[in-house]
Amino acid sequence: MSEKFAIMSLSVKPEMQELLKTSGKKMGISVSQIVRTLVDKYLGLIVNDGSEIPVIFKVPADLKGKPEELKAWFATRTDAVVKKLSDVPPSQPS
Repeated sequence: MSEKFAIMSLSVKPEMQELLKTSGKKMGISVSQIVRTLVDKYLGLIVNDGSEIPVIFKVPADLKGKPEELKAWFATRTDAVVKKLSDVPPSQPS
């Protein structure tokens, strides 16, 4: 059984449209599927039950297969995330 989708219009800059087309060809999927996937992922990050704080890392591809370098890379990022999430924001005036 095929899924049903609502039709939606979307305006993007020509450069983004080209990037979406190129990405779709590379991945072997339609531009519509790329957009649906991105929206699903993004909304999953911002619409949650409020008990999570999303953290995303873009890991350099050249670290693949190098466990010690990868651990060091993650350690520096983890320390930065811990520091940022540990900071207490200044009190808001009432």
